[in-house]
Amino acid sequence: MANQKDHRSKDSLDKCYKVVQQSGAEGIRAIEIAEKLGLNKTTVHRNLTSLDLRGKVESKGGRWFAKTEKQTTRPLEKEIVIELPIPKDQLQVTVVLELLAKEGELKNYPRIADIYRTILEKVRETRTIKIKGKNVDDLDLEKVQNLILQANNKGSKVNLKGFLKKLKRSRANNSQRE
Repeated sequence: MANQKDHRSKDSLDKCYKVVQQSGAEGIRAIEIAEKLGLNKTTVHRNLTSLDLRGKVESKGGRWFAKTEKQTTRPLEKEIVIELPIPKDQLQVTVVLELLAKEGELKNYPRIADIYRTILEKVRETRTIKIKGKNVDDLDLEKVQNLILQANNKGSKVNLKGFLKKLKRSRANNSQRE
């Protein structure tokens, strides 16, 4: 049953491609393809998208054209995420922030817990490098190394002590009010 469905899908794709090829330099709209083939326009759009991803067709101004150059699959965008470890001199502060966030939850102080979690997220953000693109595999390793060094320098500039002092004051004020 699945083979039959796959075969019908491939036939539909091939027919759609042939109609686009026959349209010539003026191209063709998806609705015209649907009418010619007696297919639902959603099916035609799905077929055109599939053909586009395979590098066989392209869309310009709502019209579809067959590509004449080498037909290849378009590379998908990739992302590399590098999470750097917390420096030893900030590790203790990070653990304290995690404990304070958990304590805020346990004592039913959600705003305080959220503040500590936000600070932790900011610290982790400075320790994360995200590289996104179609040619991620072709990255120059020297550039990646420079990004890591920059992130290390940026991460060491985060002033957690200043954050903690403000939070302790805020915590003391909140507990006095409650």
